[in-house]
Amino acid sequence: MARNNRWADEESFDIPLTAMIDVVFNLIMFFLVATTFYSEERDLKVKLPQGTQGDLIARQEKPYVINVREAGVLVVENRILSLDDLGQELARIGRQRQTKVEIRGDASARHGVIMSVMNLCKQHGIADYALTQRIVKERE
Repeated sequence: MARNNRWADEESFDIPLTAMIDVVFNLIMFFLVATTFYSEERDLKVKLPQGTQGDLIARQEKPYVINVREAGVLVVENRILSLDDLGQELARIGRQRQTKVEIRGDASARHGVIMSVMNLCKQHGIADYALTQRIVKERE
């Protein structure tokens, strides 16, 4: 007696994964391209002083960030600069447009180095500069 079993032929029921993998990779590429990565310039070796009062800096355009490390080393866009080099940079950007300068001084940095950076800003006509601190909540 012959049984009529429709599964007897050992038919293959493989699900085609190629199309699904293509769709997943296309979605990954779309989200990578469509997402904007905002990265604020930070020098991880700079430990900002803490404060409880202060205003947030308005982020209408990207500021020119000067990092002052503990030893007095000046870092701009991952480049180490001397005071003379920084003066030339500030002269160049001061002539181009109204530039906002953000001075990120380490809590242990010498005050004289930070004051020198501020004086360079004033010398080259940059009046819009700010010192950065890390705002912490007051403990009760």
